[in-house]
Amino acid sequence: MKRLRDIRNLTTLAMLATIAAGLALVLGVIFAGWTLGLGTDDRVVLVNTALVIYTCLLTAAAAVVAVLAYRAATGRPELDIEITFSFSFPNEPVFAAASDEDGVFEGRVIADFEQSWARVVMSNASTYAAKNPGVRIELEWLGGFAAMEGWESVAFTHGVGVTAIQWDGGTDSIVHGRWSRVLPSFDLAHARELVPGDSTLVVTIVADGIEPVIRRLPVRILTEVEYEVYTEQRARRLAQEWEEVGSPAA
Repeated sequence: MKRLRDIRNLTTLAMLATIAAGLALVLGVIFAGWTLGLGTDDRVVLVNTALVIYTCLLTAAAAVVAVLAYRAATGRPELDIEITFSFSFPNEPVFAAASDEDGVFEGRVIADFEQSWARVVMSNASTYAAKNPGVRIELEWLGGFAAMEGWESVAFTHGVGVTAIQWDGGTDSIVHGRWSRVLPSFDLAHARELVPGDSTLVVTIVADGIEPVIRRLPVRILTEVEYEVYTEQRARRLAQEWEEVGSPAA
């Protein structure tokens, strides 16, 4: 934003300097007897020449302004994504595994409770708006997604289920510069780990005029004992981060 303000300020100064120089040139010919090196004292010729030079200067300045305005209107956004599951840190999904009625560990299957719901936020770090944004989330060695509002199922594997979902903002949708947009939530309850330790969410972010941005988020599905250890570690990390940031009342 500061860079854009600096460009606008410099453009304004350049325009004012061009106008002042052109006026000085015309007034110098009329009142100071400048000949502009033409070797003639014909005032009509000199004034007309000064006006032509002035017009050329203004045209050149206007062209520079137009180029700067075009660059400001067509700059590229810088998109990123933050996916936060309950009881997990942003972009670090960790889940407790489901167990049967006897408390026996069923395998790497995400238990169905609040932990499995994700909050999705697309952010734009640039000053330029992102037009026609979209997000695709693919399950790698993990399956599958439950049906959910706001997301379209775009890939299905037999015996696994839905393995990719997609959100499209549409051609009338934008993410403003230095702004963020909250996308629909999605649920990973009952998703099963297919290869222990390799499960990943592959997130692809797109918009008009930019290369796709890809984020890979490793997924951890823990047994009851492992999850208790993680909970303690998470509490210590939260306390440390709170100390670093400080209390809002401080």
